[in-house]
Amino acid sequence: MASGEGFPTSVAVVEEDAFTLSQIVRALRDVHSVTPYNSLGEFLVARPPDAFRHIVILGPSQAREAVLGDVSELVRAEPGTGALLVVAAPDATVLRLALRAGLDDAVPLERIGEDLLSAVDELDARLRAAVIEPSSVPAPVAEVTRGRVVSVFSPKGGVGRSVVAVNLAVSFASKTRRKVVLIDADPQFGDVSVMLRLSPAHTFVDAAAAGDRLDPTLLESLLTHDSRTGVYVLAAPTDPTTPAKITAKSVSVVLEVLRAMGALVVVDTPRVLDDVVVQFLSESDDIVYVVGMDIPSVKNARLGLQVLELVQIPLQRVLLVLNRADSRVQLSPRDVEKVLEMKLDVSLPSDALVPKSVNRGAPAVLEHSRFAGQIHEMADLLLSRASAEASS
Repeated sequence: MASGEGFPTSVAVVEEDAFTLSQIVRALRDVHSVTPYNSLGEFLVARPPDAFRHIVILGPSQAREAVLGDVSELVRAEPGTGALLVVAAPDATVLRLALRAGLDDAVPLERIGEDLLSAVDELDARLRAAVIEPSSVPAPVAEVTRGRVVSVFSPKGGVGRSVVAVNLAVSFASKTRRKVVLIDADPQFGDVSVMLRLSPAHTFVDAAAAGDRLDPTLLESLLTHDSRTGVYVLAAPTDPTTPAKITAKSVSVVLEVLRAMGALVVVDTPRVLDDVVVQFLSESDDIVYVVGMDIPSVKNARLGLQVLELVQIPLQRVLLVLNRADSRVQLSPRDVEKVLEMKLDVSLPSDALVPKSVNRGAPAVLEHSRFAGQIHEMADLLLSRASAEASS
């Protein structure tokens, strides 16, 4: 097993069929354990001597939703752990289940000789980069890493802001062990719960009403967990008469508690630049600024950027995202950049999968597509920004 010197990786294979198991083992350079599924949790907790990273390889017999869900929970609970799935044959349903469970890769059984070892090495490299070698840690740190806030904003409706916010949060949840919290901050037309098919018992209004009594325990109880994606949602109010109860001060209180919890927060903002939205944006570490491929959207985007400057929100925080960038209209991405006097950071393609995913209540990023790939790249970019700021 390729690994850093003095910082080894343990590998466990879980497969019921003896012949298939032998095929997987032969394709690897080193396997520390062949583990029955019902003993996998004990294996991960015990950790072989001197192993600081784990890789779990699930064979084709384990490609079941219940198993993948359980393994996903185990992997999330153990830092420095990743999982791969070997599939009997490429199958869209199985691959979708693996992606939803947060597994790192899926390798066809017929190609394990060519692809499995490289997939394991790539995962090992990612785990190595994400985990600090124990000998380099000067002393245990008790406090939680401070949270981070990413707001998704557009001054024009209909540009796909909520789609971007939901899919970005799901992508974050697949890439980080932090609690990912998605706030639906649109008090009248919030769509996050519908897009995830959730029925929240509590909303942002409940958190705002708590005032100074709000603490991590109380806020945790107000979140709705989406078990498919791992995202926690602070939902929009269901009563359109409640917006007045949400104030700029309550926004600050909620975000401060989430930061104290170490959460990675994604905010789906409404398009109106009122005091509440300005408060969200001013307290955001990053602003994902969504623009559509039409003249009204670009015009509003330019005005919105001017407002951000007026309220002294640094444009360095803005990540400029062009949605449906490949639409065949009399406007090009270069035209958008000229009008906004900013370079595009991300271009999201038009994809028939996106509206279908909204209607199904299953985020598009759970399936393989060009749109999903660009969302994942955007998530990586934002996470790298966070890492760079934390180390500076």
